[in-house]
Amino acid sequence: MNILYDRMKKTFFHGEEPITTYGFAKDSFLLSSIASNQCYTFTISHRKGNRPAIPLVGIVSSKEGKNKYKGNFELFRSIQQDVEQSGGICFVFSPQDVLGDSIEGIMYNHVLHKWVRCLFPVPNVIYNRVPSRHAEQNQAYEKLLRFIKKHGIPFFNPHFFNKWEIHELLSKNDELKAYLPQTELVTDEASLSRFLTTHHKIYVKHALASQGKGIRLIELDDRGGVLCKSIKKIERFVSISRLHQTYNEWFLGNEWIMQEAVPCKTMHEHRFDFRILVLHTGDDFRLIGIGVRMSQRQEVTTHVPAGGKIISLKEVADAETKKEISRIVQTCGEELAKSFGYVGEFSIDLAPKEQGGFVLFEINSKPMCFDETEIERKRRKQLVRTFMTLSAQNSEG
Repeated sequence: MNILYDRMKKTFFHGEEPITTYGFAKDSFLLSSIASNQCYTFTISHRKGNRPAIPLVGIVSSKEGKNKYKGNFELFRSIQQDVEQSGGICFVFSPQDVLGDSIEGIMYNHVLHKWVRCLFPVPNVIYNRVPSRHAEQNQAYEKLLRFIKKHGIPFFNPHFFNKWEIHELLSKNDELKAYLPQTELVTDEASLSRFLTTHHKIYVKHALASQGKGIRLIELDDRGGVLCKSIKKIERFVSISRLHQTYNEWFLGNEWIMQEAVPCKTMHEHRFDFRILVLHTGDDFRLIGIGVRMSQRQEVTTHVPAGGKIISLKEVADAETKKEISRIVQTCGEELAKSFGYVGEFSIDLAPKEQGGFVLFEINSKPMCFDETEIERKRRKQLVRTFMTLSAQNSEG
């Protein structure tokens, strides 16, 4: 089925039978037209069953200046292709592109082999891939949120998560509380000293950081000396006071947390953990895949960019492990939804404890791409299925 965009009229049409009208987007429709040199042509699959309405999916990212969009365009393009194969239209835009009850955005045109600019009506669903917290903290983003609320659009991932807020949220659930490491805010030297003296080995993390950025593994020796390890270096301090002087930013603004370093299982003397991808189907939460990461050059983090290694799930997990992870996934999803509204996807960092059971380090919104191609393939397929389900639930066309 051909979808036409008239650049002069800034309107979408369809190229099917002249007397046919199709519902389009949340509350719009498509009339028929004949292709001309003023039109961009997009090809989508015919919708199956008795659902003639054509869904519109918006992917919100960010941009620099007027035209330079930022984000994972390989992912955006593959999602657009999958949406088109499911009988829908998908486009990319930034918060600045909201214009009244329309959105100016871009779509990849396979005929011209480039991204082209179009004006879109109100979408059925919006997928949040704004790449930074900074880009979520401005007037344009607030305007987008008002637009979403006004039109009642399902917003796939409302915002980035704060590690401390997530810990407090999960702590209220008795089932999840058992998986959480002892965690506190870094407030002053006394709080750090007390926490380190109690646990001897702790992590210090920025509450808003991701991918292991800024993380430190701190150990207290028997003589009161402090060993501070980062991804790149190891520092020794004669006392906690000296550590305080060096890392004074930890004690400003309640933006850093400290977590006990729970002893975890190792393989070949290196610790490993699970990266768990979860998506909502439109009805419930589904475990999409589990990646396993093992530390190599350093023991602070298992992240691959920091030297971590990918290992097979079969090497470290049995059926009972997967069953327990599935229970954790469901409960986490339910708690997140209670507090944040619709949460379309998230990832969990989980590790098997030395003494049995698991420790849940953190939950991340807007998960990065997984290195495992099969997990990414399942992710995109489920994303599009969820978009289609939400669109059917959220269409007035």
